[in-house]
Amino acid sequence: MSKVNRIDLYLRKVSVKPYVNTEAENVLLEKFTTLYEHAKSAQERNERCSPTNLDLWRRAYEGTLNALKQDGTESQRKSRQLRKFVYEIVESKVDNSVPLPKMQPRYKSDIPLVAITENYLKFETDRVLTRYINDRSERSTYIDGTGWYKVGWNSFENTHERSGNLRIDFCTVDQVIPQPGIINYKDLEYIFEIQHISAASIYDLYGKVIGVTGSENLVEVIYCYYLNENRIVGLFAWAPMTGQVICNEESWQIRKIRKCTRCNTTTPVDPVCNVCGNDKFRYFNAEKEILEEDLVQVYNPYEVGETDDENEKEHFEVKPFLTKGTEIPFYQVRQLPFVPRPAISSTDSIYGISEVKIVLEMQDGINKVLSKAIDKTLKSGAVVTKPEKLKLNDKDETFKILGVRSAEEAQMVQTKQVVADTSQDMAMAAILYDSGKSSSGITDSFQGKSDSTATSGKAKQYAALQSAGRIQSLREIKAAAFSGLFELMLKYLLAFSDEERRFVRVLPDGTEQEECWNKYMFLDKDKNGAIYYRDDFHFASDAAATLSQNRVQMWQETQDKFVQGAFGDPSDPRTLKLFWNTMDALQYPLAKIALAGIKESEQHLPPAVEQMIMQNPQILQMVMATIQGGEDGRGGARPNSGPDGNGATHAANVERTNERNRASNRDTGAFSAQIGNIKPTGGASNAGTQ
Repeated sequence: MSKVNRIDLYLRKVSVKPYVNTEAENVLLEKFTTLYEHAKSAQERNERCSPTNLDLWRRAYEGTLNALKQDGTESQRKSRQLRKFVYEIVESKVDNSVPLPKMQPRYKSDIPLVAITENYLKFETDRVLTRYINDRSERSTYIDGTGWYKVGWNSFENTHERSGNLRIDFCTVDQVIPQPGIINYKDLEYIFEIQHISAASIYDLYGKVIGVTGSENLVEVIYCYYLNENRIVGLFAWAPMTGQVICNEESWQIRKIRKCTRCNTTTPVDPVCNVCGNDKFRYFNAEKEILEEDLVQVYNPYEVGETDDENEKEHFEVKPFLTKGTEIPFYQVRQLPFVPRPAISSTDSIYGISEVKIVLEMQDGINKVLSKAIDKTLKSGAVVTKPEKLKLNDKDETFKILGVRSAEEAQMVQTKQVVADTSQDMAMAAILYDSGKSSSGITDSFQGKSDSTATSGKAKQYAALQSAGRIQSLREIKAAAFSGLFELMLKYLLAFSDEERRFVRVLPDGTEQEECWNKYMFLDKDKNGAIYYRDDFHFASDAAATLSQNRVQMWQETQDKFVQGAFGDPSDPRTLKLFWNTMDALQYPLAKIALAGIKESEQHLPPAVEQMIMQNPQILQMVMATIQGGEDGRGGARPNSGPDGNGATHAANVERTNERNRASNRDTGAFSAQIGNIKPTGGASNAGTQ
């Protein structure tokens, strides 16, 4: 096949013939298409994610939905969205915080491994899970009822030091079609994803020219991720508009090795084989890897039973684990790359319940009542009554002249006010509004509004906490979804990262420490000596993630604790330095300037002392004399202070004192020798001591 020009792909003017399926691919295409139709039909029959309901809920959030009929379906009558109640409820529940990973070690020896893995996953989460993805997932989940996180490995994002990077995407509920009837996502055996990608991207990824229909240079592609007979994740993808197979990899999540077709030499990136000069290569499944250097294991002798000395509890030693040239298996991902996030969990489906569905009819009723009240108000106003034959000459919009012939005619001209009674309408709108908020668990205090039921600041705070407790389940479900996300992130790192991953972590004292994460840290041996990767860690999310990521709130909390004395005496310079180190770790803008000032102040005496020395230079001379010692070599005592000396030097006095101590020890040594040969009756003997 001749090389395709990139601009021709953009312009859809490719002269190369589009890809044609093989007979085997056509057979597989028919099977996967049938499987897709079954799953798609089951999804559309589910009221929690049917296309009609999804369109209804999304337009209700945007405020473009027509009035509803008595049966809850949409009518053709336009509705004025005078109060976007759905939008208000969804926005009140949006949580911008990103949960942080938390791993549970199975053994005490796992603690160092868990600590460094948690730190690295936090580092990766900040990089790959952007605020845009989190913000989009928040609103989409509450509107649609369910969202899907997708974990993948981006091989194109490679550098001279890295073979690729993690990638996290968010998919809406109608982009992902799971296996029907499955409630626990870890039990899924196949799942479909619908994407729209460019023809150029398809050519880059799979080297196939796909026909494009429509005005945009995008191709609708259906991906099917499934477990093969070895329960390894496979991938089959096709373009439904043209029926062309794009990808067919039965062992998609197995490492691929690029080998020369002539001499079978592994050639990762070179265009020509270094051994035979061949330029033809094929990718083969890689099941084993050869270690390029020795691996050592850090262990505690006390914990493994090599010693019973309790003083060795905190002592660690190193021993060889695997030697260079050892064959180790590649890690294989055996879980589909999707994690669902429901808004409100349901007991009989993998899909959640939409927040919009709960309050949709309340919003429709509120807008109908408010529309009626507005119509009444607009029709009310002032009415002028006059004799039928009397003419009213208008000069302009505000100044009017009326000619009358008698006082009787003047009395006939009257102005009457027509006032509409909307009290019942407004009362009904308030009832519907309160009913919707009660159903959704939102109070005025939670929204920051004036709450008449809270008569004090403490009562208002309590009401806000109660409302937060009502929606705590939403936060728990989000944390559970992120726990599954972190688990998949680790599995993809074990499967596809080849090199050490270095990153910088800020310690509590403000210093920056470089740490190193490596997938080989998870290698282990079973009782038969077989080498495998340990991936059976339990994942959770850090409950303090919301507070720790709110820097402004953390600054305030730290300042309050400092003022209250939790760091120590606020006037102590060491306490002040600890406080600003903590603020620097929380990325307070002026923390480094404050620390630099404290460091400079440590080189000086207190201002009052410095000023006294400057005014009295003799004080400085006395201090220097004290430090350097007196001229007679007997110390720095002031003249005529203390008892008179014996005339000996300081060294002579020290030697005289040592001689008295040696004489005293000789007197007690004989008694110690008499009891030194007694054997203890219990406990371990202290060998090597007298």
